[in-house]
Amino acid sequence: MSDLLSIATIALAGIVQASLQLSLGGLVLLYHSSMGHHCRRKTRYLAKSYIWGALVISFLAACAGAFLIEHIFQGVIAREAVFVISGMLLASAIVMWLFYFRRGKQSTQTWLPKSLTRYIARRARATSDNIEAFSLGMLSSFVELPLTLAIYVVVANCLVSTTQPFIALGVYLAIIAVPMLALKIRIKTGRNVAEVQRWRIRNKAFVRIISGSGFAILAAFILTYWGL
Repeated sequence: MSDLLSIATIALAGIVQASLQLSLGGLVLLYHSSMGHHCRRKTRYLAKSYIWGALVISFLAACAGAFLIEHIFQGVIAREAVFVISGMLLASAIVMWLFYFRRGKQSTQTWLPKSLTRYIARRARATSDNIEAFSLGMLSSFVELPLTLAIYVVVANCLVSTTQPFIALGVYLAIIAVPMLALKIRIKTGRNVAEVQRWRIRNKAFVRIISGSGFAILAAFILTYWGL
């Protein structure tokens, strides 16, 4: 696989992962709670720690996957595994289209069990230091592993295939950070959390369609260039 194709695949995988809403929703909750209890400077530090926590999980997952592919599978994913990965991506597309958001016009609650979403919301409201915010970011990224596992495998294989793994990894992490950084910038420039949440509610159907389509396109892309 050429470097250009590897980086393009990683960029597509990053865009698909960036369309998921749990990490962004957790950051919205953190802003909503923190701005009512702490000064703006403290809130910015908590948000920064949260974003780093979410990125660390993706960084570690991609690097661990690349290590396993390189040293256990000798740098080559079997064709059967490619079909499995494509199937997982297609299953994720169906989940996004049909089940990702719970029903309710005024809600952006996701498919996760209510007990888990309540726990994340409770921790977001209780977070008061950078370590807690960092851990919350890690948790928000980790719990979407059923949807992101196939993405991590795709990214890991591309890291093994390219001669520029650090550039490719940087592209991937930069892309998945964009929604959270965009929220941080919007809040910093005067938007309030309620406006951001209203925007998310208005556009959740669009996000669901785009994200599901992204998973399907990535599955077709992988099947075409890796499996055939």
